[in-house]
Parts: sequence; structure tokens; C-alpha cells
Amino acid sequence: MSRIIIMAYGLVCYVLGVASLVLFILFANNHIGLLLPEYMSLGIDHANTAPTGPVMAFAINVALIVLFGLQHTVMARQSFKSRLVALLPPAAERSTYVLMTAIVIMVMAQYWQPMTGSIWLVENETARLVITGIYYFGWAFTLAATYMLNHNHLFGLQQSFKPDDPDAGAKEFVTPMFYKVVRHPIQTGVLIAMVATPDMTVGRATLAVGMIVYILVGLHYEERDLITEFGDTYRDYMKRVGGLLPRFRH
Repeated sequence: MSRIIIMAYGLVCYVLGVASLVLFILFANNHIGLLLPEYMSLGIDHANTAPTGPVMAFAINVALIVLFGLQHTVMARQSFKSRLVALLPPAAERSTYVLMTAIVIMVMAQYWQPMTGSIWLVENETARLVITGIYYFGWAFTLAATYMLNHNHLFGLQQSFKPDDPDAGAKEFVTPMFYKVVRHPIQTGVLIAMVATPDMTVGRATLAVGMIVYILVGLHYEERDLITEFGDTYRDYMKRVGGLLPRFRH
């Protein structure tokens, strides 16, 4: 691929990646209709495809979560990356990961089956606003954490715009701001968002539990890779700093 094509590919993948993240945030809290009423059906508690029975709905939703988890976990492994860069320029590898993530999220939003049985429903308007604020705070926390680390590298822009040195500065072990409090603030923000909803339906709980399981499994493999890469430096970091929750010392 020429430099221009790689840059254009990276930019398109970045835009799709950000758009899919916004889609997921609005989908999971039934807020797409607030911005785009004609797409209200793209909400976790709204039917966007032909209705199914409860067992089939649960099976489809679990399959979608598994698809999301497999895509994220498998494509993040070094063995998969090595095979991918045999087919694509190394500078396009991360952008391809972002592109596939965007596609999987769009598939999830399109084919998710509503499971509207209520687990809890907060009716007080002030409480609803506070909980919804916590939901968006979780996502803001996640986004901020990406910038503290290297947002452009995480989303593939740096690699595609600097193909001759795609990982410049990315292999250094740094612990800025949030990373001094928890080792994985990106995932911490997602956890906050997953449990913060004034309307916890069975479908929303299925998504929350599935995402939590994915995070725990994914971090197991990620930490193993980080130990391989940084050795005792990362082991010491693990002893000092909590993974998803702060570790308070007396």
C-alpha cells in the first residue's frame, strides 16, 4: 500500500471506530432516539429485527457478546497480529482492528434482541438524572484514559500517519494520571457505565454481565502479554496498583 492509501485507510477506520463507540454508548442506554428519532429501534430495549422467543433472544444476545469478546481478544494477541501483518502493512494492523470492532458493534446494535423484563426501575427524576450522569461519566473516564495513554495509537491513527515508525513512543512503560490509581482505567470506565442505568432490564443485565466477563478474561491475556513485554517492571506495578479498582493502603 502507498503512504496515501494507508493514511486514508487509517482515517476511515478511525471515523468508523469513533462512530461505532458513540453508537454503542447510545445503544446501551436507549438514547439513540434522543438524537435520531428515526433510529430509535437501535436501542437495547427496542426491537430492530423480527421478534423471537425469550430463549432464542438470550442465545442470540450471548452469541453477539461472545463475537465481540472473541474479536477483541483474538485480534489483540501477538500471534494473530503476526499473521495479519503478513497480509497487510504493519501500519494498517491497528486500523484493521478498529475497523473490525466497528463492524462487530454495528452488528450487535442491529441484531440485539430486546429482553425487557425489569430488574430495577428508578422512577425519581433526580435519581434518574444522577445515575444517567454516572453512566456518561464512566464513558468520559474511559475516553480520558485513552488520551492519557496514547489515543491516536490505540485507534490506529499514529500508525497509519507515521508508517515508517508506527510504534514511536508506544512501547515505553508509563503510568500517567488515572494509571497511577488503577492499572486498567479504560476498562474501569466501561464497568462504571455497564452498571449505571436507571432502567436495568434483563437485556441490559445480560450485556453488563457479558461485558464484565469479557473484561476479566481479556485482561488476563493482556496482563500476561504485558508481563512478557515489561517483565519485573510490570510485576512491581501489579503489586502497587489495583487492576480495575483502587487499592487503598492503611
